[in-house]
Amino acid sequence: MSDLKKKLSLLKVERRIKNLKGIKDVYFLTTKPREIAWYAGELNPIDSPIPCLYEFSANLTTKDLSRSIQSLVGNRRQFILVFWEFSPVYVLFQMESLDNFLSSYSTEFSTRDLTLFFQDQEKVLDLHLAEDKVEVRVLENKAKNP
Repeated sequence: MSDLKKKLSLLKVERRIKNLKGIKDVYFLTTKPREIAWYAGELNPIDSPIPCLYEFSANLTTKDLSRSIQSLVGNRRQFILVFWEFSPVYVLFQMESLDNFLSSYSTEFSTRDLTLFFQDQEKVLDLHLAEDKVEVRVLENKAKNP
């Protein structure tokens, strides 16, 4: 039954990801990719052990939110999203337009909650839409050997 759950979860996520704008080079995995193997924390933003670092007003436009997020991700373009349906699906992709991605993401998934893993560094950006604000958490793996 586990394989069936993985396949159903994968199909569901693939179908919804097709409708997202502003991304390219999309790959789907049902096993945790090595790029985020370092992260052993809870991936559910509600139970996140990551402390809140920034807060933005919840009534920001997508463009304003995108600009705020862009200041946190810099020129990074390679990210991993994790979706939990029946089992986790890891979506690796390249960001072309954060504005287009955020607006289509909030339309397709009816949320502004988002957890982005950086593919090229051990870092997580977690956004959670609270009642009146967007809470932003950033976690970097400080224990990594240089």
